Amino acid sequence: MAAWIWRRRNYLINKEFQFRYMARIIFGMVVMALIIAFTVYYTTWARIMDEFYNIPRIASQFAPLFSSVNGTMLFILFFFLILAAVLSIFISHSIAGPIYRFEKSLQAIAQGDLTLRVGLRKTDEFKHVANTLNEMVVELRKSLNVDCELIEELMRLTQGIQTASTREGAKLPTTVSKDLEKLNQTLVHLQNNLGQFKLKG
Repeated sequence: MAAWIWRRRNYLINKEFQFRYMARIIFGMVVMALIIAFTVYYTTWARIMDEFYNIPRIASQFAPLFSSVNGTMLFILFFFLILAAVLSIFISHSIAGPIYRFEKSLQAIAQGDLTLRVGLRKTDEFKHVANTLNEMVVELRKSLNVDCELIEELMRLTQGIQTASTREGAKLPTTVSKDLEKLNQTLVHLQNNLGQFKLKG
């Protein structure tokens, strides 16, 4: 049985999905930051400025502090947006990677390869899906192996009947002979169909 071990070094497996995932994360963070900034401004700074607005000396001292805090908040927001973008690539990689592997595995199965085994990394998601897919392939391979054995057994039986009748000089009825011939052709056809599957590594 072939084991497919997939080591991914390219973190942009599915760029469309991963960039869309990143955009949603960043959008969510921007919305949260705006809500927090709005809340902080109107619950703290607005009240402070209202209290000391009529006292020019104190109000003038708060202006540089207000500007400094706003600059710091913008820097922190910018930093966390970059951090979120980087982290979203790594996080989405654990999702996009397995999806890419499943696509390749299903393509291989469609081409008749039943020796594969989907191998995911420890940090990947959808391990239960990979296990289910592996179990399905194993069961399908077992079922086809049984079918191959049954076809071979039937072919041996039909050939044995024909050989025995020839050896004993007994001529089979025409209808029986034709039916055996059709049966052999059908079995050969089934055997050829099963031969399209790769059942052994």
